[in-house]
Amino acid sequence: MSSLLSALSGSTTLALAGALAGALAGAPGSFACATPQQEAMFDVAGLKSELMVTALSCNADSQYNAFITRYQMLLRADDSELQTYFVRTYGNAGQSAHDAYITTVANKMSEIGIAEGTDFCRRHLAVFAEALALATPGDLPLFAASRGYVEPVTPESCTTTASVDPRALTAER
Repeated sequence: MSSLLSALSGSTTLALAGALAGALAGAPGSFACATPQQEAMFDVAGLKSELMVTALSCNADSQYNAFITRYQMLLRADDSELQTYFVRTYGNAGQSAHDAYITTVANKMSEIGIAEGTDFCRRHLAVFAEALALATPGDLPLFAASRGYVEPVTPESCTTTASVDPRALTAER
């Protein structure tokens, strides 16, 4: 587990970031704007990545499995929508751009784990309990948005409305 984090050296992160930039730069068109629902799915991808890295780094496999089980339908729908977003934005390069994005998000969280050192587990294990305590799976996007992830690629919003409740966006799932 710690070998995963130690394997993610600065050069590896730079190489993966370069791959993401290459996939995105070589793709047709510009980065498409994101609807509020799509913005929420980027937040959920960040949360899922945080919890995956936390599970690997802090021996929290059972908590991660509980999270995945509880939110399985929402996570699948979000991943499918995220894939659709990248294909719509980048055409034939969409799959590569999606894969590079997911990898970059995970690597950014791993960098945080390395930087926080022994405090990482203390700071992030509680997120499992918070996520699992949400009243409904539909509350997950709002919770993820509250975590304040710094995305490696942030699309512009398609709307000018600043306050949209992500729970309302997931009601149709």
